[in-house]
Amino acid sequence: MRIAIVGLSIEIMLSSPVPTGDSALQEYSAEQMRDGDLWMVRGMLARIAEEPDIEAVPLCWVTALPGGAMTGAAYDRVKRQTLEQLRGAGRLDGVLVVNHGALEVEGLDADADTDFVCAIREQVGPAMPIGVSLDLHGDMTPALLEAGTVFSVLRTAPHRDDRQTGYRAADQLIAVLRKGLTPKKAAVSIPILVPGETAVTALPPADRLYGGLRAYDDVPGMMEANILVGFAWNDRPWTAVTALAVSENDAALAREQAARLAREIWDAHEEFILRMETAEVEEGLARARSSETRPVYLSDSGDNTTAGAAGDLTLVLQAALRQPAGEDIVIAGITAPETVARLLAAGKGQEVEIVLGDEHLSRPRTAQRVTARVEDCGEWLELGGFQPYRSRESAWAKVRIGHVVATFHAQAIGITTPGHFRAMGIDPLGHQVYVVKLGYLHPQLEDIAARHILLLSDGTSQLDMTRLEWSRLPRPTWPLDKGFDWTPEGRVYGDEN
Repeated sequence: MRIAIVGLSIEIMLSSPVPTGDSALQEYSAEQMRDGDLWMVRGMLARIAEEPDIEAVPLCWVTALPGGAMTGAAYDRVKRQTLEQLRGAGRLDGVLVVNHGALEVEGLDADADTDFVCAIREQVGPAMPIGVSLDLHGDMTPALLEAGTVFSVLRTAPHRDDRQTGYRAADQLIAVLRKGLTPKKAAVSIPILVPGETAVTALPPADRLYGGLRAYDDVPGMMEANILVGFAWNDRPWTAVTALAVSENDAALAREQAARLAREIWDAHEEFILRMETAEVEEGLARARSSETRPVYLSDSGDNTTAGAAGDLTLVLQAALRQPAGEDIVIAGITAPETVARLLAAGKGQEVEIVLGDEHLSRPRTAQRVTARVEDCGEWLELGGFQPYRSRESAWAKVRIGHVVATFHAQAIGITTPGHFRAMGIDPLGHQVYVVKLGYLHPQLEDIAARHILLLSDGTSQLDMTRLEWSRLPRPTWPLDKGFDWTPEGRVYGDEN
């Protein structure tokens, strides 16, 4: 037997001012998929390798740093390339799709993950099983549920289980092929907006909801149950939390388990609140500087590039410069291509006058003139090994502005690992305070931070959902609307028999 592996995995924030075009994409060939230890793909390959009579057929996988809507031209090219490679792959017995679940495309008035998987379904025909792996920050639609055969979704945030999720997707698909199963699927959309920072899976209520999924999996006749918390910032008709259940062949069982899980989630919906240490920007900086533990990592949550924000805002940098001089503050990951060009042209050791906020796109521009001394810079930022988004970053510059060390980048970047700091000559443990454009810390930073403070900063990924504009989202939806009754009964969609 032969199982193909393809995918288009990008998290899109529609309010981000920077579109995701061809230059932002990181594309992996079949050989790179086999050898690259890639996100979710590695788990799929590991499971298939356990079956001597099954051949893994990796074809292509495309990803990018989260950002603004994918351009129509880039999407059409990737979809066409994927379908062409499936057509040319020879006889196949199944397909595994590595997607995210929050893909949006300019000019496409439909959920783009749904469009992509439905195109694959049309290509391979109605009988071939398709396994789909998704990020828990993705969404579900009735058409996507119908197009896939089995689904596996990440169960940790911060994400530590991509390998296991890919493994589970392949395991389910192999079970379908080996046993001749006809899986039945059911889902419920729950009217809740849950940004990822309120659904950290080590904290209530996500800890017990995700921790309890194994009990659903273990119900006789079930394959998997999963929770998609959705992508809360996008004003789309399908933005919601989803309870998903797949059984081996019993539609009634799948519908029953999806409704039960949905009720459990709804009963906990008012518990989806920020539980980590939080502070307004000035207060958070002051707390971090006076902290007895080090290093302290601060998240500029309103400009979170790993949620799709542009990373262009200098609001936290300007606040840091207002703090009393003292030990260095490191502020990393500001998107400012024109500033980077000027700093590179000047070169190391030179002082350059720059205007902080002059390249703001997602919020009003400011005009704070400062003198920056270039400490290091380069045309490329090389990172060893596979990173969740890119392994070769764009032009960058590290500067000193008074007591602040800041890094500027020609293209949005997710500073998610100690390796990002080391690549710029910054010790990720040697300073008192670090600011990154994230929400929750990604695993490798979470593991080294002595303390983490989430800054309630402004920006396109700011965490107060009531401050965003909504026109297409179904209402009522919590927390925009409160005090309304809801029940999953009559709201289950999917297979009926």
